[in-house]
Amino acid sequence: MKKKYTLSKTDYIQYMDCPEELWLRKNQPSALPAIDLDRQFKLDQGNLIDDFAQQWFSDGCIIEDQHIDPEQVIFQMKAEADGMLAITDIAVRQSEENTLALFEVKAATSVKKEHYHDLAFQRMVFENAGYKISGTYLVHVNKNYWTGPTVDHCNLLVIEDITADVSELMKSTRNNAPKALKWLNGNAPKKRITLGCSKKGKCPFIHLHYPDFPKYSIFNISRIGAKKIKSLVEDGILDIQKVPEDFKLSANQRQQVDIAQEDEIIIKRSSLRKMLNKLVYPLYYLDYESFSFVVPPQEGYKTYQQMVFQYSLHVQEKPDGKVTHHEFILKHKTESVENLVKHLQKNIGKTGSIIVWNASFEKSRNKEMGVLYPAYADFLADLNDRMYDLRVPFQKGYYQHPDFKGKTSLKSVLPVLSPEVSYNDLAIQNGMIATIKWHHATDGRLSKKEQKQTFQDLLSYCDLDTLAMVKILEELRAVVD
Repeated sequence: MKKKYTLSKTDYIQYMDCPEELWLRKNQPSALPAIDLDRQFKLDQGNLIDDFAQQWFSDGCIIEDQHIDPEQVIFQMKAEADGMLAITDIAVRQSEENTLALFEVKAATSVKKEHYHDLAFQRMVFENAGYKISGTYLVHVNKNYWTGPTVDHCNLLVIEDITADVSELMKSTRNNAPKALKWLNGNAPKKRITLGCSKKGKCPFIHLHYPDFPKYSIFNISRIGAKKIKSLVEDGILDIQKVPEDFKLSANQRQQVDIAQEDEIIIKRSSLRKMLNKLVYPLYYLDYESFSFVVPPQEGYKTYQQMVFQYSLHVQEKPDGKVTHHEFILKHKTESVENLVKHLQKNIGKTGSIIVWNASFEKSRNKEMGVLYPAYADFLADLNDRMYDLRVPFQKGYYQHPDFKGKTSLKSVLPVLSPEVSYNDLAIQNGMIATIKWHHATDGRLSKKEQKQTFQDLLSYCDLDTLAMVKILEELRAVVD
């Protein structure tokens, strides 16, 4: 006999986002990927903000000039009605009997669409359970919070009254929630391609029903909208190789499809040569790794601001010359980033191009570090003035390859141009995992042996990021010479 499920607020939000994934999560969880490090990292930050909010309400916080009495605060209060369950983060008893104000706590820095639906569902269940709800509030992180010597709850957290917005959703919530409950307990959804899904071709529901889903699909077409996807799906077309010649696409989209279908490599040598001629030796191939957290670990940093904890630098003094390597990593969260900047300055001369991949990231970090460490402001500003973005030739279409699949990330380009250099054998293979691994290595959870290995893995990953640029530039020079 099929298990009968209760609909929670998490289930309801999932239903509003993707009904198929909700059904799989409850009825066929093995079809979904396990919670990864990225997801757990976000959950950990949410739990941290929950703890701060509980401390704040336990001490008695202020809302609209009114003091909230800690004696009237209830944490994780539960209500059940009509097969639905709501557990509110914080409930505050009001003077009127059986009346509550509901507070949802989020690690976000602003109110998002799903937060309104979250509180609307909670209000509905509590009202159906016999309570009167006087107001609904979102407790979220202050985006303008700057870290000081200790955490200041009064400035870290913001209480936003969203009662009016939630009230507008109540009719639709009362209509949608029973449908979600029925869906959750119903039969397996029919095989279909969900349109407008943010996961696009990575959707686990799609891959469950389409085991032969093409690796290079119509979802990979750059900037393709839901209407075009719908039209192609209705014609049974999923593979980019089968997109009709007369199907209406933008010029860039059509070029991407043509390159894929004709297995064609396009190299605009004149444009590429012109860009490469702007390089000035010595060349400095630079990459940063950074850490972003809801409560930054060092003073002077803003909520979720990127804090650079590592750099890799390959240096080439002249064309075809020897390439040397320099690196630095912070081994404690309290070690000043200024030490990293100081170390970097020793290894970069006053002339020569600074080569990066996606210059906006490194430029932003340099500007921020220049403000935080004014003694190095001129040095960091000079790096930005000399910066050369190696991604640009690919973004401008000066070098296009069918195996790029329309992408221009470093990890899309490198395997095609320099397959002998690979991330596949590394313990850390992307920037997000690097961030999380550094977090784990510096928060006391690892043994000394594990910590040492993690730091080495981080250095190896960042080293390959800059070596990859060396190899890609070599390939670009080879095709224009």
